[in-house]
Amino acid sequence: MRKLILIVLFLSTVVFPATFKDLENKLSRIKSIKVVFLQKTRYSWYPKPEISKGIFYATVEGKFRIEYTQPDKVVMVSNGKEILILNKEEKEALIDSVRNNTSPVVESLFFFSKPLSEVFDPVGELQKNGVKVLILKPKERDENIKEVYVELGKDLEVLRIRILDTEDTQTTVEFLDIKENFSPSETLFTLEIPPDVKVRRISSENGE
Repeated sequence: MRKLILIVLFLSTVVFPATFKDLENKLSRIKSIKVVFLQKTRYSWYPKPEISKGIFYATVEGKFRIEYTQPDKVVMVSNGKEILILNKEEKEALIDSVRNNTSPVVESLFFFSKPLSEVFDPVGELQKNGVKVLILKPKERDENIKEVYVELGKDLEVLRIRILDTEDTQTTVEFLDIKENFSPSETLFTLEIPPDVKVRRISSENGE
C-alpha cells in the first residue's frame, strides 16, 4: 500500500522551477541560523520510529554545530571540511570528513551552507493541506539518499525536511524554532575533547 501511495504522489507531481529558485533566493539571505529540531527515523523493517531532539547551528561558510539532547547526548561540530562527533556518555569521539557523513541533519544544513542548485535538482512539487512540498534529488549520485522532500510554509519558510534513502528508510527533521542571522560566538564551532575520551579518525581533511 505504501509503495502505491508513493507512485500516486509521483504521478501527480508537476515540476515548478520557480519555487525552487525562490527558495534558493530566500536561503541566500541567511548567513547564520539556529534551529531547534525534532528528528524521526522510520526503518522499513521496524514499525516504531526512532525519535531524537536537539539544536543545530550553521553558517554560510559551512561551519555547523549539532547538539543532540535526546535520547543520547551527542555533539557534532564541523569547520566545513571535517566533522567531530563526540558521544559524551560513551566517552568516544570520531573525526570524519563532512563529505563522508550522511546524517540527515547534516544534509539539511546544505540548504544554508551552499546554494541550493549546487546540491540538488528539483524534480517535482506537491500541494498538501496548504503546504508546498518540494521534491529534490542530489546532483551527485548518493548511495544513501534517494530523494529529499522539503515542506514549505506560505512565506517559503522550511517547516520540515524528509529524506528517503535507497532502503526506504525515512528520516524527517522538523524545524520547531528558527533564529536567522544571529552572531555566533568564537567558540561555537570548536569543541574541546575531554582527556578521558577515546578519539578515532576516519579520514583526513582531504577525505583520504
